[in-house]
Amino acid sequence: MKVLLSGYYGYGNFGDELMRLAMEDFFKKYKIDYTIALARSVSKDTISRFNIFELIGSIFDSDALIYGGGGLLQDVTSSKSFLYYAGTIDVALLFNKPVILFGNSLGPVRKAYNRHMLRSILRNKRVHLFARDIVSFNYARRLNPNTVLSCDPAVRFLKTITELPEKKFDLILIPRKAENIQRYNVLRDCFDNILVCPTQESDLQTSSLVSKNLGAALFDKPNDTEGVLQNILASKFIITERFHPALVGAYFGIPFISLENSKAERFFRKYTKSRKPFAKDLIGIEERILALKQEPLYLKEILDKEADESFKKLYSLLIKLKSFHG
Repeated sequence: MKVLLSGYYGYGNFGDELMRLAMEDFFKKYKIDYTIALARSVSKDTISRFNIFELIGSIFDSDALIYGGGGLLQDVTSSKSFLYYAGTIDVALLFNKPVILFGNSLGPVRKAYNRHMLRSILRNKRVHLFARDIVSFNYARRLNPNTVLSCDPAVRFLKTITELPEKKFDLILIPRKAENIQRYNVLRDCFDNILVCPTQESDLQTSSLVSKNLGAALFDKPNDTEGVLQNILASKFIITERFHPALVGAYFGIPFISLENSKAERFFRKYTKSRKPFAKDLIGIEERILALKQEPLYLKEILDKEADESFKKLYSLLIKLKSFHG
């Protein structure tokens, strides 16, 4: 079987690259032929996602289109990106190709036309959704019985890490919004050795300003996925405005606070009723930090089990689709 793997890949975004590595590991283990759509083609096994002829040709030559994780079908970040992903799905369905949304979350989708497109996609019987959060699952399940509750694909890659680095930082801080720069000043009273570590290129400028303001060290290579991961693992505490650093923390039992991230709250709702790791601001942060240090969220066992089951279901689905289409 041959599949086209697509996602927000090739931009050095930490979470998306972890998911890509996990999907590639899965394909290689089960000897599944695959092509990856990247920002630009870099090998014979990749295509440029912006080359319409390569994209259409690869969809036509593949047995299935797989979106390998993430919040792709939303228009808060960009309506253009939503239309790109939705349009790619429509092309696959036009060619009668099954579409698998593996470890995906849905929405928010604010524009009426985009919501119509999303509902139309989900109602199609050739679409199979592995939803990584309960909100997405409940929404999609009403429209499509081919919907199951799933893992975040990155867990498969995290499971391969057997040795952790020595703890070097009291806190790793992953900023995003420029308006939070001054708000982080309170962290000077809570931590000594702070590392500011952006996880994607668009956060580097904000992170640089936060670093200078706090007098903290800066990791200025957000595209270095392995470097970012090692920094997170070498930290005693995580405060993040991005989702996947929180997932890494929960997997390895590193206490974390996820700031203003509805994606994280939706995801972790499956595993905990505690609201301590989730905050809208830094008010009362000292008490929250102390409580989380005493009782960090540690989900490795349940995340591993969920990932194993999810990837087994994905493999079974691919075998079923292959036999059905001959």
